[in-house]
Amino acid sequence: MKQKTIGFRELLEKVLPLDELATRDRLSVERALRSGLSGQLEQAAFHALRRLEDAGALQRVATPGNGGAAAVRYQARDRIDIITVHLPGPTARDGLVAFPRASLPAQAQASLEQVRRLLQLDDAAIPASPRSTSALIGLIAQLDQVGGEFLDASDVRLVTAAGQEEGGADLPFDEALGREAAADPSVIHYCPDTARCPRLMEMGRRHGVRSVVFAGVPAGAGAAPAHLEILSREADPYRPENLAMVALLADYCGGALERAARLEKLVFIDPLTSAYNRAYFDLEVQSEMARAQREQSSMALCIADIDDFKKFNTAYGYEAGNQVLVQVAQALKRGVRPFDTAARWGGEEFALLLTAPIHAADVVTISERLRGLVERHTLVLEGLDRRSHRVGVTVSIGVALFPEHAEDPAELWRAANQALLKAKRLPKNQVVFYQPPATHRFQRG
Repeated sequence: MKQKTIGFRELLEKVLPLDELATRDRLSVERALRSGLSGQLEQAAFHALRRLEDAGALQRVATPGNGGAAAVRYQARDRIDIITVHLPGPTARDGLVAFPRASLPAQAQASLEQVRRLLQLDDAAIPASPRSTSALIGLIAQLDQVGGEFLDASDVRLVTAAGQEEGGADLPFDEALGREAAADPSVIHYCPDTARCPRLMEMGRRHGVRSVVFAGVPAGAGAAPAHLEILSREADPYRPENLAMVALLADYCGGALERAARLEKLVFIDPLTSAYNRAYFDLEVQSEMARAQREQSSMALCIADIDDFKKFNTAYGYEAGNQVLVQVAQALKRGVRPFDTAARWGGEEFALLLTAPIHAADVVTISERLRGLVERHTLVLEGLDRRSHRVGVTVSIGVALFPEHAEDPAELWRAANQALLKAKRLPKNQVVFYQPPATHRFQRG
């Protein structure tokens, strides 16, 4: 059989059946091809090979001789050609060994009970509340049990920035190694003995850990980087077949997080503006009010309404009106703090939750910043005449505080809505705070 040596670009462009990849994986390959960088092309090629093998589009075939770690051979469905990918072997340096995932055994041998435990990760990653990190914390809590079943490990961690912010994960065992693993899931980093690894020696001694595995979690485009840490009190307990199980676990975590994100988007995201929707707001306002009450602090609700919105639909058409909604939503999302909530309530109204603790003076500053961001933003709309039109847009904002102005979500909404009605009076484009009647003030409980 005639042999031909090709590079990773040609492998991706001409050889692999990329049409059998999921859309997100094809997009990842396309980005690598556009970049032209050899490292990204190599990473994309190994990722595509792994996904195609999982989908059954490629089958791994035996490699002649003893070179299981030197080369991997694949055969595409309904084809006789053999694709041989030459791999660098594991590389050791300063007590750490880097294993290319493609060099690990093709099939991780999991028992039926282990597979059942894996399936439990799906239930843990279903968002039961509007905060996506709640699903993440549920997944983190399940992992330790699953890891014990899989690897007889002392501890299994899923490390992400979001998980640490929500208190659902410990600090990474080694932050730099964790970042490296998350950035390139095609390589698994293994420290067989922390006592022989200068950079991990002190952490190992302090926590009684003798060996560590770092494995990046493959995730879709735009997903936050994440990695697994497998910790053991034994020295050098893992063989390549065990590391293949780690890779399987990392893949399954990545899939569970992606499914949770997609479910959250279906349930909690407004499809037009990509802001959170009313269902999200209804859950979040109750959660944030309860937290403010526990902490004996204040939070705020701002209702932003686009001024004279109907004129955009009348003058330029409904598609142009939709673009106004999209761009105003983007401006409002940019204007709030990272831990605040911007939701589309309905029509041209947006609800903004400024979470506790926050003082009235800060609410004034943020509300005025939101109003100004929208006012300063010039929109370019395509009208029904197919011409581009540069237009300005403004919002009026009504604000109410909890617990100063209300004691439950319905009262808070009514108070902010009353303030909004005053803000909508001419000349509009203003922020108005709710002013309770002198004889009717809620006291902090």
